[in-house]
Amino acid sequence: MTAPAPSASAPSAAARLDALDGVRGAAALIVMGLHIAGCLNVGLLGHGYLMVDLFFLMSGFVLSAGYGARLSRGGAGLWFGARRLIRLYPLALLGLLAGAAAAFALAAGGLRPLEDRPALYLVLGALFLPWLGGGLISPFNGPAWSLQLELWINLAYGFVARWLTDRRLAVIVAIAGAGLLAVSLVNGQFDGGFANNDPGRSAGPWSYLVGWLRVGFSFPLGILLHRRWAAGRLHRIASGMTLWLAPAALLLVALPPPGLTPLYDLAMVGLLFPLLVVLCANAAVGGAARTVSGLMGRLSYGLYVLHGPILVGFRELEPAGMSPAGRLGWYGLAALCAIVAAALAERWIDRPARRWAARRDVGATTPISGTVQVQSA
Repeated sequence: MTAPAPSASAPSAAARLDALDGVRGAAALIVMGLHIAGCLNVGLLGHGYLMVDLFFLMSGFVLSAGYGARLSRGGAGLWFGARRLIRLYPLALLGLLAGAAAAFALAAGGLRPLEDRPALYLVLGALFLPWLGGGLISPFNGPAWSLQLELWINLAYGFVARWLTDRRLAVIVAIAGAGLLAVSLVNGQFDGGFANNDPGRSAGPWSYLVGWLRVGFSFPLGILLHRRWAAGRLHRIASGMTLWLAPAALLLVALPPPGLTPLYDLAMVGLLFPLLVVLCANAAVGGAARTVSGLMGRLSYGLYVLHGPILVGFRELEPAGMSPAGRLGWYGLAALCAIVAAALAERWIDRPARRWAARRDVGATTPISGTVQVQSA
């Protein structure tokens, strides 16, 4: 479905992309904050896991904007799949190797035992496949579980996009949403998919499938949302405060301690997040705000995929007897290391990979609204 030219009052496509980038960066920081809070044994950002659903939603929106028109003509599934692999695989592999290196180093130092099947975990991680034997889906890099789901649903989208009418997308969203509602109410919690058959993490033998319900709801909802927005039906949903409102809203969503009713999570994922994405799609960004948003967007993927192994290392190496202030500073240093690692990975791995792909496929991507190409997802 080709997006029509925007109305005279609609913001430029470049501005819209910058606003979404800024939100993605804020969400990545919140996810890292959630895991740091876990290391500190405090309940802050107890619902930060919902940022994963926002990532799925934005992925559907941005990929529909950038590639939906071409994919709807058919015959581009392999091309699209190759582009998604180039976009996701280098840093995902770096995160996997970093997690494995940390595990081996900590085991060699006698700080923690090595996982039982390290070679199998490496192979599964490199193939974007889950470990379902019990524990984390991605043992060497816990947050990578969502990247696996995103890659596979991206690949599926590339091959079936030509058949995805708005009605069929709505049916998929409705079925996945009903499944999420039922499972969440039965289990008493929304968060799932990152572990399987692990009572210590409140993950039953079918918990992995909850992850598929989450991506199966939010990703196609993002595609459907973009189509409505591209048709000009959502351009009036706008606010001049979006650049500050959206990150603040995400922080407020994440702040409550865990244990709220799963209906809270479902409301955030099904109502608030779509509203925030539309607000960002309609937001005009310029000057310093555009620079900051672009920087946060560029760092978001590396931060998400690399902070896990870094936090594992800091947690196991934490000096005994530290004061609360000292522990806060210790994990603040861990956060700084993760941000620096994300910046280096973006500069020397992610950016060259994207440029290489662009040189080999000049002119192949579909412009959004006829002005710019969407390359950020």
